[in-house]
Amino acid sequence: MHFKSDYRRALPSIALFPLLFADIESVWLGCAVPTFFLISSLFFNIPLRILKRVPATAVTGSKCVTLYTCLAHSRPGLSRLAKRIKLTVRGMLHYQVTQSWLVYWNATPIRVQLAKATPRLLQKIYRPYQSLRLQHRRARLNLLMNHYDFICQQGLAPLVLRASTSPVSLGSFTGKSGTVYEIRLASVATLDREGELALMLCCDRQQLFSIAFTFHHENLMPCIGIGCLQGPRGNDAQAQVRRATRDMFGLRPKSLMVRLAREIGHAYGCKKMILVGNQNRVLCHQVRTGKVLANYDDFWQEIGATGRPDGDYQLCCDEIPRPDLANIPSHKRAEARRRIELTEYAIQATLTGFSSNRI
Repeated sequence: MHFKSDYRRALPSIALFPLLFADIESVWLGCAVPTFFLISSLFFNIPLRILKRVPATAVTGSKCVTLYTCLAHSRPGLSRLAKRIKLTVRGMLHYQVTQSWLVYWNATPIRVQLAKATPRLLQKIYRPYQSLRLQHRRARLNLLMNHYDFICQQGLAPLVLRASTSPVSLGSFTGKSGTVYEIRLASVATLDREGELALMLCCDRQQLFSIAFTFHHENLMPCIGIGCLQGPRGNDAQAQVRRATRDMFGLRPKSLMVRLAREIGHAYGCKKMILVGNQNRVLCHQVRTGKVLANYDDFWQEIGATGRPDGDYQLCCDEIPRPDLANIPSHKRAEARRRIELTEYAIQATLTGFSSNRI
C-alpha cells in the first residue's frame, strides 16, 4: 500500500489518536475516526492514480487529458465534489472502457485540444447518447471515436474547435420579406446528448430551428446520425414557424434542416442518414410525460425515410435531383422555383462554410 508523503507524516498521529478516548470508554470512536480517514484516503487516492495516470501513448509537450478534465468549468463546492465522486465510481466500475477513452484523447495534440475545449464530452460514454439502441458503453465509445476520427480525417478539426467556443456562422440567405436567416454550427455546447454537432437556423439573432448530428460508421459504411430536431420555444413558437415558412416560399424550417444535414453527409461521403425514432430518443421520459411533443416517426415517414428493426429510420445520402417544375401546377411554379432556388442557395452557403474552415 502506497501513501502520499502527507499521509506518511500523519500516520503516527493517527495511530495515537485512539488513546485520547481511553478514559471515556469510547475507544471504538477513536478507532473509527482514523479507520474512516484511512479508507477515505484510499478511496480518493487509488482512483486518482488510476484515472489520472498518463497513458503510454500520450503525446508529450502538453498536459494530458484525464477523466477529471470534464470538471474544468465546474464551480468549486458540493456540486463539484458530487460530480467528482460520480466520475470516480463510474471510472472504476467501467475501468477498461474509461482507459480506452482516455488513451484515445491523449493520442494526438488536436484531440487533446478538442477534449479540453469541450470537456463535457468525456463523460458521454456513461449515459444514454443519441439513440437508445446504443445500449452499451462500448457502442457509444466506438460511435464517438468514429465521429472524431472522421472529423480529423476530413480536416474539420479546426472548425469543430472554433464551434466549441461559440457558434460559427457558416452562411446566410434572405427570405422574400428581406429577413436574413443565418446558418450556424455549434459543437457540444447545445443538444450534447443527441449529437456532437448542432446546425442552427437563426433569425434576428434568435434560434429558429436546430438539428443535432454525428458522423460515424455502420458496417464500415460512413453515416450521419440525427439525434434531435428542435424548433423554437415560447408561446409564439408556432407563429414563428408559420411566419418563417411563408417567408421561405413554403419551405418548412425543419425540412430545410434535415436537407442541410443530408447534403453535408453527401458532401463528405456518407452513404446514409440514420434518424432516431420516437422509442429510441434519449429524452424518452420527457416524451412519455408530455414535456416533448414532437413526433419524429411521422415526420421521418413523411420525408421518405424507412423504418429499421432497431426502431430508428434511415435515408440514403445520394445526390437529390432538382424537382421537375413541369409536374407542378402552373399557378404554383413561380413560388416553387423561388423555393428551390432558396434551398440551393442555403445548401451552397452551408457547404461553403464547412469547406472554407478545412485544413
